Amino acid sequence: MNFKPRVPEGGAIKDTDKMSMEEYSKIMNQRLKKEYIKFAENVIKKVAPKKNSKVLEIGSGPGWAGINLLKMREDLYLDGLDASEDMVRVAARNAADEKLLDRVNYFHGFGEDMNSLPNDEYDLVISRDSMHHWDNPELVFQEISRVLKKDGRLYIHDSRRDLNIGGKIIVNILGPIMAGSMLKYWKSSIDASYTPEEIGNILAKNDLDNWIVEADLMDLSIQKH
Repeated sequence: MNFKPRVPEGGAIKDTDKMSMEEYSKIMNQRLKKEYIKFAENVIKKVAPKKNSKVLEIGSGPGWAGINLLKMREDLYLDGLDASEDMVRVAARNAADEKLLDRVNYFHGFGEDMNSLPNDEYDLVISRDSMHHWDNPELVFQEISRVLKKDGRLYIHDSRRDLNIGGKIIVNILGPIMAGSMLKYWKSSIDASYTPEEIGNILAKNDLDNWIVEADLMDLSIQKH
């Protein structure tokens, strides 16, 4: 093993004396706008949501990933779950500003325990850069399998911890330019993320053989078509 052991980054992201989630949302959208758009494009291209799909977003944060998806696909409807009530507030405000409140519903909750949601409820489950916050990804995967329709689609994106030399150069040399004041949070997110092998092992353990793990230089994704 030539990469660090995982350093959990648990806990919801909430308002602090130094930064409100409104401020966090603004910074993230400025820094990552292209990444949010890319995520939405990848959902459409890689898993091809069915028309009029009902979507569940786990770890919706300030909402920008799901909002961009809804702007690209006007037939989709989205429920956004987040462990932070502050993020739920901000996501709803952002959706209102984007004139999308008729197609979204944000609520407080945890991916490990979605008992309030019925079985076979969603056509698509998505998540962007939230998995490294999950206390127990195995439980989240089990819950996703329960609430996702049998023919439903899935697209989960996150960082990977096992960066090679190229990835490390990007983070340590280009990181200050790319992330600015958010660099330390990017690094801690990478340290808290999983490797493709770790995720593959969890999926195999739970007989989720039709969930595919893909990885590139910096990130990994889990897909079900």
